[in-house]
Amino acid sequence: MEVESISTPVSILDMMQDAGKAVVAGVDAGLKRMAIEIPLPVTGGTELDDWPGGIKQKYSVLKPMLAETLKLLNFTDSEIQQQEFLGISDDAIGVWKNSQGMAVVAFATPEVLPQLQSLSETNTLVLINHQFFLDEFSAEATQSFIDSCTIVYFLQSLSMKGPGLLPVKGYMLRQYPDPFKVARRTDEGGKQVLKTYAEKPARAVLDDLFYKDSEERDKDLGLFERLKRIQKEASNI
Repeated sequence: MEVESISTPVSILDMMQDAGKAVVAGVDAGLKRMAIEIPLPVTGGTELDDWPGGIKQKYSVLKPMLAETLKLLNFTDSEIQQQEFLGISDDAIGVWKNSQGMAVVAFATPEVLPQLQSLSETNTLVLINHQFFLDEFSAEATQSFIDSCTIVYFLQSLSMKGPGLLPVKGYMLRQYPDPFKVARRTDEGGKQVLKTYAEKPARAVLDDLFYKDSEERDKDLGLFERLKRIQKEASNI
């Protein structure tokens, strides 16, 4: 049986172009509310905190990255250079709007839900790295709004565990219209797909998936190699 693998972006530029292409595919499919979740390169971090400047620091990192995505979405240079915010500027909830009816919002929080709802009435809305951390106590309106946003691009590195706390590295990638693809990094450096999902899988689902895969894949791994991997993982903390 042929083994499926994934290719992850080799640069920030590639990642932002892929995100833009996913939004374009979503627009072509008639989606009106979309979401993008991407990793940000850590800049200015300390030993205690990767982001001592909080969201404002993250905004300063994301803004130049976003230019490539906005170009693909037909934003003009002046529209890309916008520095507008929802709420107060200290919250760094950046918003970019173009003349073709698209609004892109970075780091949105539940506090600006009314503004997001208003934007989405007259624009195609794209959320980037929103800060809606939902749980059983989240308001129904908040949950409903986020559920209405299709994740069109998602990229995340995964640090998982196999039996005996064996470190296992993986990735989760979604580029619309493809499903979410969960892959394990192999010893040869490949990214082998373990399973695909129509919706973003919960952490508990990923824990179980990687644990069971490691049970079989790593069953013949010697004690020395296991300890070596655990030590390497500990040195990276």
